[in-house]
Amino acid sequence: MRAVVFSRYGDESVLELTRRPAPAPADGDVLVEVKAAGVNPVDWKYREGAVRSDLPFPLGMGWDVSGVVRATVPGGPAIGDEVYGMLPLPYGGAYQELAVLPASAVAPKPARLTHTEAAAVPLAALTAWQALEAAGAKPGLRVLVHAGAGGVGHFAVQLARHLGAHVTATASARNLDFLRRLGVDEPIDRVTAELAAGAPFDVVLDTVGGPVQHASWGLLRPGGTLITLPEPVDETYRLPGITARRVIVTPDGKALRRIGTLIDSGAVHVEVQAVLPLEEAAEAHRISKEGRVRGKLVLSL
Repeated sequence: MRAVVFSRYGDESVLELTRRPAPAPADGDVLVEVKAAGVNPVDWKYREGAVRSDLPFPLGMGWDVSGVVRATVPGGPAIGDEVYGMLPLPYGGAYQELAVLPASAVAPKPARLTHTEAAAVPLAALTAWQALEAAGAKPGLRVLVHAGAGGVGHFAVQLARHLGAHVTATASARNLDFLRRLGVDEPIDRVTAELAAGAPFDVVLDTVGGPVQHASWGLLRPGGTLITLPEPVDETYRLPGITARRVIVTPDGKALRRIGTLIDSGAVHVEVQAVLPLEEAAEAHRISKEGRVRGKLVLSL
């Protein structure tokens, strides 16, 4: 099968399109013929060595898949079913023609989505879902989502609105209208706006890290919750009375089934900025690292 792998850590030039033996499913796994694979920032971080696994080189790439079941388990999806799902971190293997996933990690592909659209969903939407669960998001809370037009962000703002929260989100000026279309109550230009004017918030989702996390502490009310996604909580900036935790996404087929229902109902929109062929995985990484992606990038197989 065709697969994108890398044999040393480095920039996008280390990615190699090659041929590898088809993976063999273990007990509890399904084998999926991959039609499309999502691209996430964790992909290039893994390629650079910031995220590591205990497997030997060459290493597979990617965690988001949408495709067709080719081998299954008792009680799992049927052969021929269209599914989408997320491989467990940190073991990549989505940028290839056949992928192995735990049966518990896949769900029926949303009917209204193509495979390329569905591949944009799992890791980012599950991250948003699990972050909002960890924060206890509920009706009436004031939620701030940093980088609300990005992969995780654009799902987080929609899911928070679905839960009944009042949503503020930051983005570049070109994406403010996009945030309004997603139902964001207060779109904020991340460059020119003064976030403190909208504070205090009950929940802040930091999808950026660094100075954004540091500034987020002071935007929360006493008893509020800071959820950080790209990096651990920086205890240097901790304020008393604020709950803070990092959320690292885990596969969850049941949650993906519920997210798929929201997508099929029209309650959640999936934004795909661009679809590139598998051969252009390096270009997808380059674009992703620039950090100006609206929604998601996807590789088609």
